[in-house]
Amino acid sequence: MQELKFDKEIHSKFEDIAIIDYGIVEGNNIIVFIKAGQNGSLYGYQNKYIKMAKRLNKKYECSVICSSNPFDGNNPLDNAMKIIEDYAKKFDDYKIYYLGYSNGALIGAWFGIKYPKIKRMVLVNGPLMYNLYKTKEGALSFKGESINFIYGEYDQSIEYVELLKSIENDKIKVFIEEGQDHHFSKSEEDFQKIPEKYLFEMNPEK
Repeated sequence: MQELKFDKEIHSKFEDIAIIDYGIVEGNNIIVFIKAGQNGSLYGYQNKYIKMAKRLNKKYECSVICSSNPFDGNNPLDNAMKIIEDYAKKFDDYKIYYLGYSNGALIGAWFGIKYPKIKRMVLVNGPLMYNLYKTKEGALSFKGESINFIYGEYDQSIEYVELLKSIENDKIKVFIEEGQDHHFSKSEEDFQKIPEKYLFEMNPEK
């Protein structure tokens, strides 16, 4: 089996407290940024993030940047934006599509809304028992095109999803993936399809 590798890997010091690892799959000026769950690696369990990155690059020719997540409560996305800006110097302009899983989803809702380059967000199984108000307020302040919350039917946060649905509008949507738990144990294929369904197919490029 061919070993999966990023085109480039970067190790960036984050506020003198951690190293954040980034893996880049080179493509066009649509940059999909994938933020792992808490303490997750840039490759993900059983290489799930690099598999997703390669799949998206092949299908849409987009660039994909995957990030580890040694999260400590501070905003790690200033660090990520520097990595992305440096990579994107070769483009006249670019846009970012954000995909966050678990704690990476919370980071998107809490901090990703601050960056105008982030046009679309898909936030997967972000724990709602931690500061639901902050998650809702972040989503409501998002100035981009769309923000889609995805929850597995058996995720631990499912009992709070109705509270999240209360803020749905033309831009904010909540979707339930039937039969799936927090880790999408039922089907890796369903997990791999998430950015295709909720970043690209629901809002095709004009």
